[in-house]
Amino acid sequence: MTAAHDVTLTTPYWNLSPETGRCDLWVEASSPGRSQLEAGIRALRDADGVSYFELKRKRGSHATAHVVLEETVAIETVLAHGGAVIAPFRDRDGWERWHLGFADPHAAAATLDSLDRRYELTVVEQTPLDDSVAPDVFRHFHEAATLLDGCERLTETEARVLRTAVEHGYYETPRNESLASLGERCGVSDVAISKTLRRAERKLLGAAVSALAGLDTDRPNAGGGDER
Repeated sequence: MTAAHDVTLTTPYWNLSPETGRCDLWVEASSPGRSQLEAGIRALRDADGVSYFELKRKRGSHATAHVVLEETVAIETVLAHGGAVIAPFRDRDGWERWHLGFADPHAAAATLDSLDRRYELTVVEQTPLDDSVAPDVFRHFHEAATLLDGCERLTETEARVLRTAVEHGYYETPRNESLASLGERCGVSDVAISKTLRRAERKLLGAAVSALAGLDTDRPNAGGGDER
């Protein structure tokens, strides 16, 4: 579906019913524009295997939908081998990205072999969980999602200008890049660059402050006391 539509689908929450085999999904859809989002939502609603679709909210180029799939052979295969889905699914440009966890490496290999016989897949990385994933990432999932949402709210232009500013030392002390030279690199005036950077910084800093507020509630000194 995402191969034909300029939309990214992220599934942070799902639940598989052992009795019916149906899978409840909460899908976050994002797109560069409203028309692309509308087309992507319609394609998701009309996709094969979708037995229930409810649009929960839509704002700008982002939307949330509740979707029920009749069957999910891939998830059932993972669970049958003792595995687990340990991060949100992401579907973009016709490819789904899954993060799977297994206690037994042999079970992981058997699962991948079984899935490979049914689907076209590519293993991007295999890493022991205890060496690569900090427990804090899972404990602070909502804070991490808040930061990710801030990144996804950036427009293509804002993201490009921000990357260029960082890469060429605009934020270094002393600065290696001025607004004027940054504008020349991006092909716009220094006034336009300044406005674009401020919009991007406001989105990212707003997300960071919200995430910090969530982290503060778990800190020993949160809510009072002197920190020395």
